[in-house]
Amino acid sequence: MVAEDLAVLRALGAPEAPRLGEGGEARVYALGDRQVLRLLRPGASSDQQIARAELLAEIAAGRGAIAFATPEVERITEIEGRVAVVERLLPGIPFSQALAVAQGEERQQLLLGYLDVASQIGDIAVKRDFFGDLGSERAIRRASYRDYLQARLEMTRALPGPLSHLPIETIEGMPDCSSASLVHFDIFPGNVLVDAGRVSAVIDFGATSMIADRRLDCWSAVAYLDAELSPDANPGDRALALDWLEQRGLAADFAAARGWIASYWCFAHDDPKVSAWCSRILAP
Repeated sequence: MVAEDLAVLRALGAPEAPRLGEGGEARVYALGDRQVLRLLRPGASSDQQIARAELLAEIAAGRGAIAFATPEVERITEIEGRVAVVERLLPGIPFSQALAVAQGEERQQLLLGYLDVASQIGDIAVKRDFFGDLGSERAIRRASYRDYLQARLEMTRALPGPLSHLPIETIEGMPDCSSASLVHFDIFPGNVLVDAGRVSAVIDFGATSMIADRRLDCWSAVAYLDAELSPDANPGDRALALDWLEQRGLAADFAAARGWIASYWCFAHDDPKVSAWCSRILAP
């Protein structure tokens, strides 16, 4: 329990609600056995959360035959000056937790499921007439994919912070893309839930979601298995993930893509794990 959250939890009738997790944007609490609370940091905008809820509803409607679940907002309210978002509870535990204990064939199948899900995000029917950000407050949107990639780099280099000198200078080496798809861009083990030996849900669409090359989710899901970001992933897991890329014809562009992905994340310098990863990938 975090003291500053207690008044909100009391107002919701759940002063003893267990905390499930925490990110840069919100803390997450369980509200009984069917709902979760995303309690935004002080100063968060309800308008931004309404836009996120609309995107999540579009994603849920666009899943089609895809087997994994995605978040769905049930209500948004403001309590004690805090934005509180109540969502449907999704089944499973984070894949990051399963990595800490799973062994052998079970571990391999969970890892392949995680990677396969990354390749399926682009099948979700969310379409726009641009390449660019969906959930960012400073959304960058361009008519061409390469223009978006370059503009994103330039914005990251212009932001203040100790990593602003690290982003790559150009997008040379990044493959082009003419067909825009939904990209989650934060498919890492903590944002994928597993249950009964399979992937059950993908969470945390929103802030980093974009319309771009669907392959970005494949490359980033592999990149986020690096030790700084996924300490419970082992060298065998990373070798399997690289082989998965090879089998799909994605390995040749992985190094270039990882450089752009790490450049994107340089704004998150206050996260020690992300900062260490970006520095290792991008340091000259």
